[in-house]
Amino acid sequence: MPRPLLVVPGLFSTEIHDAKLGYIWGRLRNLYGGPPIATLAGLPGQPGAILRVIPIVPKLYSYDLILSLERALIAGGYRPGETLNFFAYDWRLRILELGAALAREARRLAEAAGGPIDMLGLSNGGPMIRAAFAADPGIPVERVVTSGGPIGGSVETLACLDRGFQFAPLGRTVSPEQFVACPGSMQAIPSPRFALFHDAPAGADLYDVATWRHIRLSVFRRDPDDPVWVDVVGQRLADMREAWRILDAAPAPRRLVCICGAGLPTQMRIVVRKDGVYVPGEGKLAGIPPAAIGDGDGALTVEQASAWTGADVEVVRIKITRHRDMVRTPVAFAAILAALA
Repeated sequence: MPRPLLVVPGLFSTEIHDAKLGYIWGRLRNLYGGPPIATLAGLPGQPGAILRVIPIVPKLYSYDLILSLERALIAGGYRPGETLNFFAYDWRLRILELGAALAREARRLAEAAGGPIDMLGLSNGGPMIRAAFAADPGIPVERVVTSGGPIGGSVETLACLDRGFQFAPLGRTVSPEQFVACPGSMQAIPSPRFALFHDAPAGADLYDVATWRHIRLSVFRRDPDDPVWVDVVGQRLADMREAWRILDAAPAPRRLVCICGAGLPTQMRIVVRKDGVYVPGEGKLAGIPPAAIGDGDGALTVEQASAWTGADVEVVRIKITRHRDMVRTPVAFAAILAALA
């Protein structure tokens, strides 16, 4: 029987429900409309159940989030509710808060099992596991496996912060303002170690709000002097700089396997042009200088996906066609099961 496993899904894999507003996230209609995921007045709703799929055409077609992975783990010998558990969380919150809650859940499962457990971090679930080790250095975990985890952050997060993002083709766009309103919106921006620029002004610092204003990044695209956003972004950056300091001091797990997508050109430096920042997003490489491109899964480089300071990391490279394949394809499932064996 395999050791008990706690799976930490990536963003958007937990439903958010509000008693008055209804579902903020978790239903088909949320792909195309519904309440904002966040405002500066606060975060509506509370986290609910894990989302395995989002039904597109009921009983005919669904958007797979983690259902196929769950089936692969069950086929590999894991039993739901016994040796296979998922961590549901409010993906809008700060990574250090979520990490502390994750550490408590890991301890609860380990005590119930009578021994240490394993943890699997999918995409943004990877750095969250690192936050759990920062919160509880003695966490009873034998092995950590990550798949496509931006452990050192990713320029792709800046692309989402800069232009917003769509949940689905022809669906609604989550604006930069909504995204930045989430306290945890910056949890996967490049760490200070990876916050590298190309053709940026002298002294550019990703963790200084003055740089964001100067290169017109995100909420400063239209108005670099908006006092509300100057204050909010300044606080978010200061908080994340401190978070990275804490994360970099987190002890390493006994065994760490980082499954990394490789073979795809991936933007790794923040490009600055005369008219401002240029971070077009996953797979959009036109106009990106070769010096700003590395090897990865299209959204983060191999180095960023395995950047747990002080860890003896076992890096497993797999060939995929885009970042989301890291949690949704047979090649990823095979790598995950092999790492957990």
